[in-house]
Amino acid sequence: MKIEIESQRENPLLNRKEVIFRVLHEGGGTPKRSEVLSLLKEALNLKKEAVVLRQLKSEYGRDSSVGEVRVYPTLEDAKKVEPDHLLKRSGLIEEKKE
Repeated sequence: MKIEIESQRENPLLNRKEVIFRVLHEGGGTPKRSEVLSLLKEALNLKKEAVVLRQLKSEYGRDSSVGEVRVYPTLEDAKKVEPDHLLKRSGLIEEKKE
């Protein structure tokens, strides 16, 4: 599995970086969100930043997927903007059990 960064953009108003990427996964299905997040953290040299995977779409008839990720300097910045279900999917907050 290989990741290619297609575009990066700084968004100073929301204090985040927005990244569009492509995942090449020859011979396999769409990779899991956790696998993609770990590869992105390596590719972007991220350590403690909060990374939220917005979407990951497989391309029909191809061995690749296109996705969008948002990188925040802290978890508190991400909580101000991102909905809870995306924070849960990205593994940044735990699901509350009643």
